[in-house]
Amino acid sequence: MKKIQLFLYTALACFFFSSCNEEWKDELFEKAVSFENSGVTNVYLKYSSKGGVISYKIPVLVNGTTQNSEDIQVTVALDPDTLNLYNIDRFRSREDLYFKQLAPQHYEFQSMTGTIHKGEDVGFVDVNFKLDGLDLVEKYILPLQITQTSAYGINQRKHYKKTLMQIVPFNDYSGSYSATTMEIWNNPRIANEVSQNVPNREARVVDENTIFFYAGTIEHEARDREAYKVFVQFSQTDSTVVLTAADPTINFAYTPAKCYYKVNTKMDEIQPYLEKKYTTLYLDYKYDDITTPGYPLHYAVEGNMTLERKRNILIPDEDQQEIF
Repeated sequence: MKKIQLFLYTALACFFFSSCNEEWKDELFEKAVSFENSGVTNVYLKYSSKGGVISYKIPVLVNGTTQNSEDIQVTVALDPDTLNLYNIDRFRSREDLYFKQLAPQHYEFQSMTGTIHKGEDVGFVDVNFKLDGLDLVEKYILPLQITQTSAYGINQRKHYKKTLMQIVPFNDYSGSYSATTMEIWNNPRIANEVSQNVPNREARVVDENTIFFYAGTIEHEARDREAYKVFVQFSQTDSTVVLTAADPTINFAYTPAKCYYKVNTKMDEIQPYLEKKYTTLYLDYKYDDITTPGYPLHYAVEGNMTLERKRNILIPDEDQQEIF
């Protein structure tokens, strides 16, 4: 009797596992097409000297457990409605902080359709971004949605068929600087005055060798932030910098002999393929806070701020080496 039971159990087990193996040959899920980077995503673009034109590939993919058996044409289109809803949900009444839709003069699609080739799971829609003249006082998004596919369906799960691509240009000097040693005083200095400072100061791209930040304690979310833009142009032949202000009414002035930069690099001790680059910017300048018309506040700023950047030297494409 025990032998008969053992035979029956063995037969049932073989039947069960054979059925499972056959099942894995079939598609377990319905195939669907989506963006690889769906929802809100940052797209980091290194500013190019060639008019700020940068080629970028937007990845689209088809999911599933079996190999893709045909070429799939994927068509995308602009999706301003989703961007509008996102702005309202995030910023409410602060319309001055809304993400701007990237204007047509700053991008060009070679085609609004890309191909996922047979035997592959990922394809690309090609676009050229044109960053020259893009004013980064504002933040920009290119909102897209998948509107059509030649095979299978569009993934209807939340956000999978949509992408809000925040365009983040960078150069060798842009990023978040540690500014804890930058001291901000009344000008002239008040007796026994304790200096002000800000822990970090973000520097955004103007062109390949120029950044801007906001003077003194002006924040990136200040309504009148544009009036306090300070441009820093980095010399490529020595360590000097040239500072200018966007708005003459803030009476910006700087001391050239005390304004310069230094760059140091070293390899990470734990991860030797990571290069750490430190850019230290030494500054000495004065400006007026003109928030209250007719009653300007005079400030002097002195000290240095430091940017740390990391890049993976094992990645062959230099534009993709930076780690954010």
